Amino acid sequence: MIMSTKGIVLHCMDYSETSIIVKVYTEQLGLQSYIAKGVRKKGARIKRNLFTPLSVIQLVANHKEGEGLRIIRDASCFHHLNGIATDMSKTAVSIYISELLTRSFSAQMADPNLFTFIEDSILDLNNTEDSVAGFPLAFTIGLTQFMGFDPHNNFDTRNTYFDMVGGDFCSQPPEHAYYFPSPLSNSLSEAITAISSGVMNIKADHAVRNELLAKMLMYYRIHIPTFGEIKSVQVLSDVLRD
Repeated sequence: MIMSTKGIVLHCMDYSETSIIVKVYTEQLGLQSYIAKGVRKKGARIKRNLFTPLSVIQLVANHKEGEGLRIIRDASCFHHLNGIATDMSKTAVSIYISELLTRSFSAQMADPNLFTFIEDSILDLNNTEDSVAGFPLAFTIGLTQFMGFDPHNNFDTRNTYFDMVGGDFCSQPPEHAYYFPSPLSNSLSEAITAISSGVMNIKADHAVRNELLAKMLMYYRIHIPTFGEIKSVQVLSDVLRD
């Protein structure tokens, strides 16, 4: 069956002399892997640069039940993301987000709310004229609500330690080592509150942002055993210094 669907490019790699394999989170079918044949040829009808990280595309492909890699028959740009392409900071954030999604998803089913969250985040990143320094942290925290381990924000004057195993705040450090210390827990609670009200660019100084992001990625590793290390974090730290 040939189907058309909107999709968000997460990762691609060269395959044979002229083709690529693309991992795409699609609106209708969830996470899919495709072969785009001939896109590395000179004068190819479908261009290789269409499949950069976080590109939002409309694609037409074979979708046969039980089939492995699908073949892309046609693809076009759905949103022109010139703001990301021409800004080094935004490009670094887009690479981080695509890596975060790739490592978080294994066999992700179609979820309209998740797709909208990612798409809206990409457009916010592309269009903002403000600093994007707090964007990776906001996206990382926001994504947890769709992954099934979003932090329970019960922080108060008594519950001042965030337990990464339990996913909530507690009144004293847990017996294991996976928790946020008290001041950082307060910063996490403030970030969760801001994201819940629609803010996607957390305001915090460089050191606090870096510490929060490092802890949140540890939180992901606890809840997704195959998650591994995010290689693009160091680039973010170097680029986003404001």
